[in-house]
Amino acid sequence: MRRAKTKNTLLRILWFSLCGLVTAVVICLALVMYRPGEYKPLKPTNGEQVSPYLTHYLAPNFHNNIQIDRPFEIIVDQAELNKLIADGQTLGWTWPVILNGVAFHAPMIVLDDEEILLMGKVDIGLPVVVTIVIAPEVDDRGLFHLNIRRVSAGAMNITALAQKIGGRIMAAQAKNLKEDQWLRDLSGAFLQNKPYEPAYPVPLYKKYIRLSKVGKHKGELLLFFTPAGAMPGQCSSIRDQK
Repeated sequence: MRRAKTKNTLLRILWFSLCGLVTAVVICLALVMYRPGEYKPLKPTNGEQVSPYLTHYLAPNFHNNIQIDRPFEIIVDQAELNKLIADGQTLGWTWPVILNGVAFHAPMIVLDDEEILLMGKVDIGLPVVVTIVIAPEVDDRGLFHLNIRRVSAGAMNITALAQKIGGRIMAAQAKNLKEDQWLRDLSGAFLQNKPYEPAYPVPLYKKYIRLSKVGKHKGELLLFFTPAGAMPGQCSSIRDQK
């Protein structure tokens, strides 16, 4: 009789444990498969026409102001930026982008007053919407902070895991990248939220420009730049001038 009672107790424990496990799996799947309301990616046009926003606004404003050699600002429009990103080919790639066997596609950006949302689908057997929330700023010392607030898969916070996986992908792709200091700085900002001096080389004009301020308004991103000196020879970082 006691054996039968013990057996029934064990069966009940096993049953409740199984139910708990199934419930946990269902909740995790529901969280991972959650689709944020802000996520409304555009479909690629698949045309061969180069983006007029890039050719008629971004590129001319950027390059003309660099030649003038004085402070300037670039206003990035969310709607136009998402068209540019969706087409991809204007920037030199096509979707999906595959890194280390992971396929990334259908990206978009949401520009808000306080935060910027970088969103896209990652295929891990099932398409999961990944969201990276950042709040970029330049501090009083002139250092740039990417300020990654969180990385989510659906509604699940995976910040630590994403930074670990991102580190491996960065390491694997580093062989294909030129070992410039600014690339290493950008990598550190993504993986460890390290602040860095935002001075970027413009080889075409043999100059450096510095990101001096980041302004955020709903639907717009304001980037302020100042001249940061000439490039001495083939110097790979502005630090080499000091």
